Amino acid sequence: MNHQKRKEVSNFGPPKVDIKLVRAVKEGDVEAFEKLFNILHDRVYYFVFSYAKSTYVADEIVQEVFIRIWQKRADIKPLTFTTLLFTIAKNLTFNHLRDAFRRESAKQELWDNINAQYEQIEHKMRLEEYQQIIDKAVDTLSEKKKLIYHLSKEVGKTNSEIAEILGISPKTVKNHLWKTMDVIKSHLRPHIENFLSLVIYLLLFV
Repeated sequence: MNHQKRKEVSNFGPPKVDIKLVRAVKEGDVEAFEKLFNILHDRVYYFVFSYAKSTYVADEIVQEVFIRIWQKRADIKPLTFTTLLFTIAKNLTFNHLRDAFRRESAKQELWDNINAQYEQIEHKMRLEEYQQIIDKAVDTLSEKKKLIYHLSKEVGKTNSEIAEILGISPKTVKNHLWKTMDVIKSHLRPHIENFLSLVIYLLLFV
């Protein structure tokens, strides 16, 4: 039955179910079951579709509903058959929607984790790239500036300690470091789009 015909059927009230037909299904009558399927199929389909909003899902669930009915035929109570039918349809539909939501949530969580890991890797790679740029910038310095930078940033000496080691004033050490920072900034600037990011990077890592 095509979608248009299903839509027309859905505009009518609940189909009447012959109790004798239900009793025949209960006793295992396959022909009676086929008749019952044809009578109720579209009504169940639209019930499921109203929640699932998917023709594929609705078709799959409707098939499962009638399979369950046939499997549980011995327990059918003819007077409450319609209630049983739509209870099974509702439970299967809601189970599907709940599982779909969980799958979507799980996919989102996985995607968030992948993104976080990627960002960490990307950040690490960027820092390594910046360090290489800094190393190249330092290589352009005079031997004295290289030594002062090494003692300050890599060894961790204070300006006063460096001044004492090299026999120069702390102010001279400070001036050398400022000029070195200018060289490093000029090398890094083309690779860091945001000036504030450049300043923060220099404060934290250089």
